[in-house]
Amino acid sequence: MKFSPFLTGAGALLLPPLIYGFVEPYRLVVRRFDVEVENLPESADGLRLAHLSDLHCSAITSSRFLRRAIETCNAEAPDLVLMTGDYVSRRDSYLPFTGARLWSKPMMEYAREVAGVLADLRAPEGVFAVSGNHDSDDGNWMAIADLLQSCGVTPLLNTSVRVRDLPILGVDDLRVGRPDVRAACEGISRHAAHLVLSHNPRVFALVENRNCVMLAGHTHSGQVHLPLTSFRRTPKDTQSSPWQGGWYQGQCGRLYVSAGVGSVHFPLRFACPPEIVILTLKRK
Repeated sequence: MKFSPFLTGAGALLLPPLIYGFVEPYRLVVRRFDVEVENLPESADGLRLAHLSDLHCSAITSSRFLRRAIETCNAEAPDLVLMTGDYVSRRDSYLPFTGARLWSKPMMEYAREVAGVLADLRAPEGVFAVSGNHDSDDGNWMAIADLLQSCGVTPLLNTSVRVRDLPILGVDDLRVGRPDVRAACEGISRHAAHLVLSHNPRVFALVENRNCVMLAGHTHSGQVHLPLTSFRRTPKDTQSSPWQGGWYQGQCGRLYVSAGVGSVHFPLRFACPPEIVILTLKRK
């Protein structure tokens, strides 16, 4: 069978990007930001936060890779670690062409794996977590939360804690959970500095009028950015959302949407590497 010179040339051009797409999921990057916050408690000035999102321990994101991510996080010496959901992947989330549905383990086995990995996190002020849609979709969030708690992680479900006088609010997943922003914000003035954790960035519409820094994930920032196109692989519920990846400014609050650590649906990333985000809070 003969192929036209055009098809042969196109194949030669596409092959290197395709090969790189299977390499990029392991090219973990660390992004560091200094964040000025009004009314930040003096005791929280200089607080160093690590944001981890979308670990997706699964048939396509191994616990071995996640262990490397935790080692990288620990090397940054954060004061506390904040995690915004999707610690595992639903079994039906793998795209058929990957074949992963045939040989993947039950989701709770991956939950036990990721909990064991997260037990190695080192953060003197604590590790806090909220749920994601993959964690909650089959009603498994409470079981996963128990596993995380046994490994030193504090789940936040529509509630808040204080670290160095700074409130940290955790909101349930917007897509399959029962988010209650009012309950999470109870007793916290909208003018006071605070952090908000939500898996889904669309929660920002409910808190952007507050003096907060919100951290989210879910979108993977598109995961695959095809060259010369506007193509992004994003969840259906966020495709029309203005909050896809990186920093956004609201009325008063700010939002950072992480590209995540793991991969979902298929083991492929392009122009969107996995990331750990380090934030250093500064008084404004």
